[in-house]
Order: sequence, then structure tokens, then C-alpha cells
Amino acid sequence: MKVAIVGSNGFDTLEYHFADSFRGLGHEVTILDLTDVVPGRDVSHHALKYVKWYDEYIFKKLAKNVIELKPDLVIGTYRFINPLCIRMIKSGVPGIPVIQINPDALTTFEHQQVFASEYDFFFTKDPYIVGFMTQKLGLNAIYLPEAFNPKVHRRPDVDRLRYEQESGVDVLAFGHIYPYRARMLKKIIDSGLNVALYGKRDKRFSTSDIDKYLKNMWITGETKAKLLFGAKMVFNNLHYAEIESVNCKFFEISGIGAFQICDYRPIISEYSKIDPAKFTFKSMDDAIDLMKYYVDKPALRHEMAAIQYDHFIQNHTYDHRVKQILETVFK
Repeated sequence: MKVAIVGSNGFDTLEYHFADSFRGLGHEVTILDLTDVVPGRDVSHHALKYVKWYDEYIFKKLAKNVIELKPDLVIGTYRFINPLCIRMIKSGVPGIPVIQINPDALTTFEHQQVFASEYDFFFTKDPYIVGFMTQKLGLNAIYLPEAFNPKVHRRPDVDRLRYEQESGVDVLAFGHIYPYRARMLKKIIDSGLNVALYGKRDKRFSTSDIDKYLKNMWITGETKAKLLFGAKMVFNNLHYAEIESVNCKFFEISGIGAFQICDYRPIISEYSKIDPAKFTFKSMDDAIDLMKYYVDKPALRHEMAAIQYDHFIQNHTYDHRVKQILETVFK
């Protein structure tokens, strides 16, 4: 089967991992990125938001590229795909399913292009949004949690205790350093724990309180796995718009075999083999108490991480999600 994915062609992205899993199941996959639409030129995301003719021009070209592939399945992952693009694809390759996968929090719906588009299925990770889309909008929305890729997010084969001792990191955090995240991280730093931060600062806001702990770099793939595994704990503070869902990090951290301290959400009990009360927090005081409890208990941390690792390998890979998509779409 030919699969066309309309989304980012970057490494260690949702699109990359879905493509990898589809290929592993024997399918042919092409990722069509916005930057491939106009060769030799950058696509202006600002113009896509505010210049109607430019937005339509880019997405018409993208639709033509998809149609030329004659795919058997089209997956849109960008939330800002112009609805006319989806209409053109469905008209140009009639009868094939065109689906949307939204892997992010509800604040990323841009100008609500997703709700205006004629997708056959809408896969989203947040049960709250599934309910809204089905009950209020009458859309064919399906619940699909995020996942991890064990071929990219591999557990390092090392002496774990020695590895932790060499890294010297009590708590690691990674991702964009948004203002809400910076404030929470500052509390951990002030608690006296040894903290390492990986990610890109938001240049619009000062992060001077945490700058000396911040390694201004984006971590992916094997590098991400090694750094997370080498830390005693990984701090995973969920975005405030994760209403009834968790982020991709939740699956990657456990899939790598690292030990995480995570924001509490009721749905975590659905994903976790371990009682969420043992590693989730509802306040920063709770989070710091957990960190100080586990920081000198390597055997307990490693045992819990191993249980989660086995469970996530068996239940939460992109292969599991792809099989669910295929069973749903082609049943």
C-alpha cells in the first residue's frame, strides 16, 4: 500500500516514526513537507497564517504532489492544512481514506482548519477533544494515544548505576523552555537538586534564573536516549492544555527505560503498569518531595523503570498505533 503523509520530514518527529512503522509493516511511504513544495525557497509559516492567496497557492501545489503519487492512504499531521487541499486530494484520488492525526495539545488547532476539513477519520490523543468532535461537531473522531519508537528511542546497554554516577544528574528536563516550564524548573533548582536542562529558550522572555543550567540544544534519537537514561530522574511537566492526555515524552521516557516524575492526569493509569501515585505530582511541592525521596534509591528507581519499559514495549510503540489505524480505517 502507498501511504502519503502531509507533515514534517524531520528526524525524530511523529511523521518520521509513523513512516518508519508503516515501512516496517511492508508499506511504501512518502512524507510531503511544506518545504518540498517550492524547491529552493522557504515556506513562510507567518504568510500561511495571514496571507490567503499564499496559503492557497502552497496547499494547492501540495495537493497536486499528493495526487501524483496515487496513494492508497493519506495522513495529514499539520493542523494548519488548508481545507481546499483535502478537498482537492479527495477529488483527485477518489475513494481513498484521508485521515488526520493530531499529536499535540488543543492549543495547536491554529485557525481551526482541522474542523473545516473533510477528513474521513480524525485521530487525536485527548479524550476531551474526541468527545467534543464527536458529540458537538459530528465528526468521526477516534482516540489514539501517542507512542515511542524502540528503533530510535533505544534503551542503552550499559551499567546503569555507574552511568548515573558518571553523569551526576539528579533531574533532567528537555524541550522548549516556555515561561510556565521555566518557573517550575526554577523551583527544582532552588530545592538543591542537580539539574540539567536541554532545549531551546524562548527568546521573547528572560530565563536568566535557569540559564546556567540550560544547554541550548535540541536532543533527538540516540543522544536523547543516552542522556535520559543517564539521569536519575526525568522531569516531565505536561502542557497546561493537556486536558485529558499526556505528551509524547511520557512514552519516550519510559520506552527508553528512564525514570520519570510526571504531572498527574487520570488517564495515566490506562498507560502505566505502575500506580501513577508513585511517580506523578499535583503540585511542585509534591514533585520535589518525590524527587528527594527517589534520588538516593537507585534500586527502586531502576526496578520501576524496568517494569515500565517492558510494559511500554509491549503496548505503546508506533507499530501498535499504526495497526490500530489500519484496523479502524480499513475494517
